[in-house]
Amino acid sequence: MLEIRDVVLSFGDLPVLRGISLAAAEGEIVCLLGPSGCGKTTLLRVVAGLETPARGDVIFAGRSVREVPVHRRGFGLMFQDFALFPHMDVAGNVAFGLKMQAVPAAERQRQVQEVLSLVGLAGFERRDVAKLSGGEKQRVALARSLAPSPRLLMLDEPLGSLDAALRERLVIEIREIIKQVGRTALYVTHDQHEAFAIADRIAIMNEGRFEQVGMPEAVYRRPASAFVARFLGLNNILPVAGREGNRIRTAVGQFRLEAHADAEAVLLHPDGFEPSAAGSPEVIAGLVERRVFLGDAYQFQLRAGGVGLMFKLPAQADGLPQVGENMSVRLLPEYVVPLNGRDGVNG
Repeated sequence: MLEIRDVVLSFGDLPVLRGISLAAAEGEIVCLLGPSGCGKTTLLRVVAGLETPARGDVIFAGRSVREVPVHRRGFGLMFQDFALFPHMDVAGNVAFGLKMQAVPAAERQRQVQEVLSLVGLAGFERRDVAKLSGGEKQRVALARSLAPSPRLLMLDEPLGSLDAALRERLVIEIREIIKQVGRTALYVTHDQHEAFAIADRIAIMNEGRFEQVGMPEAVYRRPASAFVARFLGLNNILPVAGREGNRIRTAVGQFRLEAHADAEAVLLHPDGFEPSAAGSPEVIAGLVERRVFLGDAYQFQLRAGGVGLMFKLPAQADGLPQVGENMSVRLLPEYVVPLNGRDGVNG
């Protein structure tokens, strides 16, 4: 459905997109995830036609849209600040794109009512947008994007100006709405939790390139690089100090690593730790520096081999040590993850 081919773009002497390629299937939600300044919004603008790349192409439904003007691409774009027109009521805002398409008044009214019902705002047609809550404004902006039946929907940090509790609720609603209308969507965010909740696939960007593209579960469980792991908040990254067969040596102990024997660094995934008796095989022993109660779990920071390891253990586990006490844990073998490159490793 959508294919981005080898897109290169610079602002003056500053490279912003460095040979970006990506494909999205029909009805798929792909999330562009990365820190501020990594190029994700610029890539969205290239797809929309608001920026022209120095090299590369955007293909939609088998045809290049590189030379197609913005208003003829049939794409919908939703911004972080909603960009609602304060002099128009809700219906006027939602109908704006339809009016530009010269849709007859009666049909516009029908489509406005239909899309407002879809986003949970039935009966809001005559409301003043200035008096709406943040969540209601977000829904109006989404309705306006959907009303012209766009072939592709693009959302640029649509929840960035809302509080955390509202974002958590609305991201699920947005996914359900997009799936209901069956649109292909590109969704930009810097929030990994938001990306996990909405995306079918995630493309993590760094300095104008993709570090990793995959399903949310796969990216979280098996980050490809130290950058991806750290961006996702997975910080137990250690250099490989040596190898013996299929075993590697690190500052906190030895681990089995069947694949990627040439990896220079590994992630000890925080989801794979469990309590262990001292002296057991592959045990990690250290001193508890921090213990934080999170409701269903405790988060620990364990000092072992001069490295601080972070992980969670179930709150109902028996005999969990206090701060200042010794602790022994083991890491399940499938949670030893090889990483590309050593940038940002501990130790």
